[in-house]
Amino acid sequence: MNKIFLFVLAFSFVACNSNDKKNEAISNTDLIQQNLKGKVQRFEENATTIDSVGKSKVDSTVNIADFNEKGYQSTYSTKDLTGKVTMEQHIKHNPDGTFAETTTKKNGKQTESLVTEAKDGKYTGGKTYDSTGKQDSYYTDLKTNENGVVYAGRQHFMDDRIKSTFDMKYDGPHFLGGTSTDSTGKTTYTGTVKLNDKGDAMEENMTTVEKDITKKEILTHKYDSYDDKGNWTQRTTYNDKGKPTKIVKRTFSYFKD
Repeated sequence: MNKIFLFVLAFSFVACNSNDKKNEAISNTDLIQQNLKGKVQRFEENATTIDSVGKSKVDSTVNIADFNEKGYQSTYSTKDLTGKVTMEQHIKHNPDGTFAETTTKKNGKQTESLVTEAKDGKYTGGKTYDSTGKQDSYYTDLKTNENGVVYAGRQHFMDDRIKSTFDMKYDGPHFLGGTSTDSTGKTTYTGTVKLNDKGDAMEENMTTVEKDITKKEILTHKYDSYDDKGNWTQRTTYNDKGKPTKIVKRTFSYFKD
């Protein structure tokens, strides 16, 4: 499950704990949740897939994440290998740092949006809208951990039927897996994540179900290089047979100190 915008899909948003205004130290930014060090301004991520016979192919999509100087994510986008932007999400935050709204566009056309409801730094609900601006679902029963991460909740159709549920586990801001279900109550994702001493995922054990097709994976991640801020810049993923399946590279730019 992709976490960078898992916080759109699974509602894992980060809130800023702003009860103490004196000498406030913001510890729950998007940088913290994504285990990023330093004053990251942007990173770009591209992957190379390795097939069963060892043949490599560069993925056609590059992922880009932009952050503001406070450490909150402002945009997430993808572009093809020619540099054309194919998808973009614009993210807004409230003055206290809580996530307020995101809109998604594909090939320049808006496809969906999500608006949250928050009070005193905690999320109380959310509403999603389709490409026409019509509301098509809402969230209830949101639960927040001590780091302001929403880790559980229910998504409803507009007729109040359950559309999906999620119940994720975290070590502070770090994702450790969890479960999600669909409208029938069937489990669509269950997984566990082990972290290394830097807080990066080193092993994932997951089962996903889509259109009655069950896929089980055990993945091991090895980090080949880090930059001088402590952010990984190359990661190799191996399957349960020890064969490499993907190499991901990241390049970072930082705000000046």
